[in-house]
Amino acid sequence: MITQRARASTTILSRASVTQRVRGRRSWWRGFLAQRDIHILILPALILVIIFQYIPMYGILIAFKNYDVFEGVFGSPWANNNGFGHFIDFIRGRNLLPILRNTIALSVLKLAFLSFPPVLFALFLNEIINRFFKRLTQTISYLPHFTPWVVLGGIMFLMFVSTRDSPVNLVLLALGIVDKPTDVINNPNSIWAVFVLSELWKEVGWHSIIYLAVMASIDPNLYEAAELDGAGRFTKMVHISWPALKGTFMIMFILSCGSLMSGMGASFDQSYILGTASNKSMSQILDVYILRVGLEQARYSFATAVGMLQSIANLILLVSANRLSRRLTGKGLF
Repeated sequence: MITQRARASTTILSRASVTQRVRGRRSWWRGFLAQRDIHILILPALILVIIFQYIPMYGILIAFKNYDVFEGVFGSPWANNNGFGHFIDFIRGRNLLPILRNTIALSVLKLAFLSFPPVLFALFLNEIINRFFKRLTQTISYLPHFTPWVVLGGIMFLMFVSTRDSPVNLVLLALGIVDKPTDVINNPNSIWAVFVLSELWKEVGWHSIIYLAVMASIDPNLYEAAELDGAGRFTKMVHISWPALKGTFMIMFILSCGSLMSGMGASFDQSYILGTASNKSMSQILDVYILRVGLEQARYSFATAVGMLQSIANLILLVSANRLSRRLTGKGLF
């Protein structure tokens, strides 16, 4: 009797679960049909992503092979050490430590000095009352972003050239900082500062746009209530504006951590354009090394293996930064 009851209850539960699944599928299908126009709009972009981002991923196989252009991806022989020969060569190579040092150090410097200035700039812009002056300041701060690094690199070479007539040397000599013209760009000891400061000048205004958009959505009644309580501008920035920006700042910070092994920001353009034989020991980063090895030396398999290691490291850093953010602030990207 007990066995029959147990079987009957099990049958009822299984039928209920099947019914629940069917209802769930129907509700999903109804939701899909209700938003079919949006899905149709997304479909072309999704197809392009699949064609150009996912289908070519089979080419990552050449990282484990001695790739031959005439044999193709599948016809090329496997690399030594069970396919991991190129990975081992890079890890044991003499270029590993200098390139990793340059990449990580430059990324950490940019993460430290370029993350918060856009927030401060947006906070100060938000406090400007005169609309004309505010728009003029925004426009001036956005303009450097649209200057290509190729053009900017040529300007910087002219500004930092080691002659008395160069603008930078005129200022340094006039202030008594140096007693003779100095070559700032070709000096390995100053190239990191050039990278960080030039990107700060070029991108601080552009990166502040997202924070200005967030502050535009803050309820004005909060500021009015704070003013009635006697709060000044600095108090409103700290207790109203900054809490609203904190979530966006953490998301941007986490995304930045996901590109630490790529040098962050425009490090590739800076290293490729401003890098010279004199400052190569401090300016060459992983992305430029992959390009030079892969194209100039035609070591496609080796360059793919290095790029794969770089992507794995970036993924680990992204997930780690997200978990750390969730533990410290309770907010994360996913």
